[in-house]
Amino acid sequence: MIPFQCDLCHFRNIQKRNPDTAKYAKDALALACIRRANLDSLWSREPSTVARNAGQARTMEELGEALGFESVGPPMGPFPLEDTFGMKIACVTLMKSLAPGRWEPTVQYATARRMRSVFSNLFHASYQGESMSVMAYESQKMFTTLCPTYGYWYQRFNLGIHKRMGDVVRSDFAITAEIMNALLVTLEEEWQDAASSDSRAKIAEMAFVLISGYCCGLRGEEIVKADLAGFLKYIEVGKQDMRHPHVIVPLIGRIKGETGERYHMCVLARETKSGIQGGIWADRLAAVNRGRGRHRGPLFQTKKGHRAKIGDFEGEFVERMIRLKLARPGLFEPGIEIAESYSLFRSLRRGSTTEVVRNRVAQDIIELNNRWRKFDRARGMKPSLGMKDHYTEIKLMLSVIWQYSRAT
Repeated sequence: MIPFQCDLCHFRNIQKRNPDTAKYAKDALALACIRRANLDSLWSREPSTVARNAGQARTMEELGEALGFESVGPPMGPFPLEDTFGMKIACVTLMKSLAPGRWEPTVQYATARRMRSVFSNLFHASYQGESMSVMAYESQKMFTTLCPTYGYWYQRFNLGIHKRMGDVVRSDFAITAEIMNALLVTLEEEWQDAASSDSRAKIAEMAFVLISGYCCGLRGEEIVKADLAGFLKYIEVGKQDMRHPHVIVPLIGRIKGETGERYHMCVLARETKSGIQGGIWADRLAAVNRGRGRHRGPLFQTKKGHRAKIGDFEGEFVERMIRLKLARPGLFEPGIEIAESYSLFRSLRRGSTTEVVRNRVAQDIIELNNRWRKFDRARGMKPSLGMKDHYTEIKLMLSVIWQYSRAT
């Protein structure tokens, strides 16, 4: 039920010679990968489906023979003497699937399949990509391509390898409000004991990474998009708001699915229902940066002045969580491994979502808080507004958006 060529034919199509396994160990490895790829493509269909189709195919030919037809089905070959199946990249994908994984002995399917996207991107960037054609109707366009990874055989191989490898899903555990407050208590103690401005700066940054991620419902890679100029500009304005005291966390950068660099202003309540003092830590972080003479650039940056990555805070976060578990094991599930279960990449957002749902925050408020992640309905097109225009827009909805952070 799929295109098929034997291992030897595929090898000849790729290498333009016969294999010599006695002389070349790589030939034996290539043949083993070709055999595995062939089997994966065959097993992309269930045996019962194949059996039913085989029975119907025999019936079709018998009926055709009764009519005097030599054959009803199309010729099954020969195929071109080249790799039109995409067997080369299939073999490379299989080799990638044997690489050591982070949590399992080998990598997951989602990691191995990236070889396909790399190949297709290179193919369409090469001279062969010029052979693509475009079909258009009104504003819709569809591309046709000769890239083998978009072919029928490769699609079946991809499904077969996925069925065989399966998926091992490891979701980051949610940070609870109790864990958040316990972490902030230890950071407060360290802040009071800190003897140098550098130590205080490091403590304030760690605290605000935790608070902004948790209270604004941000993923790890989104937290570090915070902009210092916008943060400093509106911190006093938010403090003076008597009805809804807040901190503006302005994210700036290119968001997937959108065009250009844009501001996305998140509203952080200066104090939440669970007692998180986001305003105090924001004031401290602002004072630290002003003391260093920093007024623009990334809010979180490396020693070289570049925007920090969330991974730069991950090690310290895990260490703090391990120490907290030793001191207060009742906050965690028995037998849990901290390094395997918690991460800044997802744990803060999961905890935030859990807390606002537990406090019965309306779904439309949750969606409004997360509005900036959604692809703009006008095909990603939006006027390039300045920071002031974005804040004016936020002010109109402040009383509603503020409720999300307040509930954490």
